[in-house]
Amino acid sequence: MAIEQLIEAVEVNAEETITELKKKAYRQSEEIRREAEGKDEAIKKKHLDAVKKTVEAERNKLIAKINKETRMQFTQTKDEVYKKAFFEAQKILSSARSRADYENNFRKMVKEVVLELEGEEIQLHIDKRDENLCKKLLSELKMNCDIITDITCAGGLNASTKDGRFIVFNTIESRFEKAKAFLKPEIFTTLYGGQSGV
Repeated sequence: MAIEQLIEAVEVNAEETITELKKKAYRQSEEIRREAEGKDEAIKKKHLDAVKKTVEAERNKLIAKINKETRMQFTQTKDEVYKKAFFEAQKILSSARSRADYENNFRKMVKEVVLELEGEEIQLHIDKRDENLCKKLLSELKMNCDIITDITCAGGLNASTKDGRFIVFNTIESRFEKAKAFLKPEIFTTLYGGQSGV
């Protein structure tokens, strides 16, 4: 009987030990699972953060590219408007000789070059179409300059010293080119409200 009781006691003790071991194993597995879930969340967050950074970097690159293209298109458009404005102005200036105020303007241009080369023997380089006008004005102004009809221009003249050391460009075209460079910032300010584009 004592053996049977001993066997029974061992079996009960074994059952209790097994139950305790099962409970302990379950607790450990739950703990491992919770830790794994925490790590899983951290891993997910890490990957999500990396994806967010990549998306943000791509977004910034795309915005920068679009901004650059927009600036380039805007600059190109401004330049086209600027060129068109001066093209139209050049068309108007090409008919300067036929305007009523051309004689007065030519007189001013002659005076400007003579003043700039004051004290020198001067040669006036003009378009053949202005020869009679130039002779008339030199006579009126009592100026003694050689007239050479060696240029073709929309109007105005160039002047040089006889020895060729100094040349003054005062044709409508040369004045127009100077005006383009000088007026470009002002034109862009007028057209685009302070964005010079220069």
